[in-house]
Amino acid sequence: MKFSVIVVSLNAGDKLYDTVQSALSQEGVEFEIVIKDGLSSDGSVDRVRALGDERIRIFEMNDTGIYDGMNQAITHAEGDFLIFMNCGDHFYDEKVLARFADAAAKEIAEGGEPDEKSPVILYGCRYSSLTKNIEYISPKITPLVCYRNIPCHQAICYSRYCFTKRLYKPEYRIRADYEHFLWSVLKAGARTVYVEEPVCRYEGGGYSESPKNIKRSAQEHKEITGMYLTKWELFYCRLYMIVTLQPLRKSLSSGPLSGAYNKLVKKIYKRA
Repeated sequence: MKFSVIVVSLNAGDKLYDTVQSALSQEGVEFEIVIKDGLSSDGSVDRVRALGDERIRIFEMNDTGIYDGMNQAITHAEGDFLIFMNCGDHFYDEKVLARFADAAAKEIAEGGEPDEKSPVILYGCRYSSLTKNIEYISPKITPLVCYRNIPCHQAICYSRYCFTKRLYKPEYRIRADYEHFLWSVLKAGARTVYVEEPVCRYEGGGYSESPKNIKRSAQEHKEITGMYLTKWELFYCRLYMIVTLQPLRKSLSSGPLSGAYNKLVKKIYKRA
C-alpha cells in the first residue's frame, strides 16, 4: 500500500519546506510526496529540491488556481491513497499514514478492495493551530454532516478510485473539495472510515477563510447542497442549525472556551 502526499504551492516560502519535512517524518509506510508548483519565483521549490530525497517528485506548470493544481497533481500521483496538504499545514505526528494504512487494511479485509464502484475515504479530525485544540468530527458521515461539517481536506485520505471517474471542479473556487466529497459519498458510493486520532495540524486563515471569500463560500455551499441533498434533508438540516444555535456553537468552538467545547463534542460523538 502506497500513499501520495500532494502539496500544491505558489511562492509559499518556508511553508512549503516545513510541510514537506512534516511529510518526510512519516514512519512505517511507503509514500511519495507530489509537489505541483505553479512556477514559483521565490526559491521555495529549489530549497525542497536540494533535499535530494527520491520520494519527492516535483512538477512545475501553470494552473488556474488551487483546485486545477490539485487536479494536475492527481494525474501524476502513483499512490493507492491520496492526501492533500496545504503549504503551512503539517501531519499531527509521525504515525498518521501508518494509522491510515491499518484502517485501510481492516476495511479492505471486511469490505473488499476499493474500486470505481466502491471507493474508500479515510478521515479523521484536526488540530487547529489557531485555537490550540483538537477539533473533533463525526465518526459517521450522514446527510446532516455533509451539510454542516465535513472533515477538512487535509484530514481526508482518498483511495485513488475517488478520482478515476472525475476530478475536482475548479469552477468552485472555494468549495471544490467539498463538492467532490459530497459527490463521492452521496453519489459514487464511497465507503467512509473514521480514524479517531488527529490527522493534521491545520494552520487556518487561508484563501477560503479570507473575508472577501466568505460570501462566495456561502453561495457555493447553497448550490452544492442543493445538488446532493433532497428538499426534506435541506429543510431538516437548516432547522437543526437554528434549533441547536449554530452561530453560538461556532463562536464557542473558536473562542476562549474552545477547549471545553471540543471536549464536549468528543464525548457526544463517542455516545452517538
